[in-house]
Amino acid sequence: MAGVDERLGEIIPEGVLLRDEMGNPIDPRSLMDVPVIIAPIYYSCPTVCNMLQSSLARVLPQISLQPGKDYRVLSVSFDETDTPQLAARKKQNYFAAMNFSYPEDGWRFLSGDLASINRFMDAIGFRFTRQGRDFIHPVVLVVTAPGGKVVRYLYGQNFMPFDLTMAVTEASHGTIGLSVKRVLSYCFTYDPEGRRYVFDFMRIAGLIILFGAAVLLFVLVRGGPRKKERKEPEGTPTSGTPTEGTPPSGASSSDLPPSDSPKPGPPQG
Repeated sequence: MAGVDERLGEIIPEGVLLRDEMGNPIDPRSLMDVPVIIAPIYYSCPTVCNMLQSSLARVLPQISLQPGKDYRVLSVSFDETDTPQLAARKKQNYFAAMNFSYPEDGWRFLSGDLASINRFMDAIGFRFTRQGRDFIHPVVLVVTAPGGKVVRYLYGQNFMPFDLTMAVTEASHGTIGLSVKRVLSYCFTYDPEGRRYVFDFMRIAGLIILFGAAVLLFVLVRGGPRKKERKEPEGTPTSGTPTEGTPPSGASSSDLPPSDSPKPGPPQG
């Protein structure tokens, strides 16, 4: 069954022999001295594979990193009937779309026999199913760190320069990135009639309500009613302690001694 079994942190093994666009045998691991973006495709694919590689041809020239030195792209066919000659024609097409400004070693196009293909695709967790002349397969880019460690999966067929730049930069440090797939699978559901993924408003609304309730509960628990200690201001009498000029509790003003302060006289005129 087609799908992806993420192999984050695993190392792509050496000794898998494929063929490059010139027909020469090549071990993909020999190309993984830098971060690598792997595009599992097949060259005769009429739709999404072309869209994925066209997206790469559009975005790669916009990346400030140096191809072949800072990173490399590998298009790897999982169709054993694809030939190096077909791979070379596809490379010519996509390089023409980039006005041949991209270095040859920056983007390689590989093919191979069925046993080698299966071994390589299994190493990156990519599962596909043949259906007649075509294939049922996921659309994903797999990013590896120098040395062949799988560190990130980028799902979909359209990417921004920032997406690939960040993926390559993190891969250069060996950082394993969180897959976007888990977020997308929660936010989107598959519409069988339209044959596409649609945004799940009800599910997201439920998530927002749940998050809001959790925040409210936290605020209530953290800031619940507390006993506030009222501090008496200086000079304020406390209960049962009379101050000067104030009768004790239960005493009337007639019980007080006369005041020694002089009474004001008539106004001087």
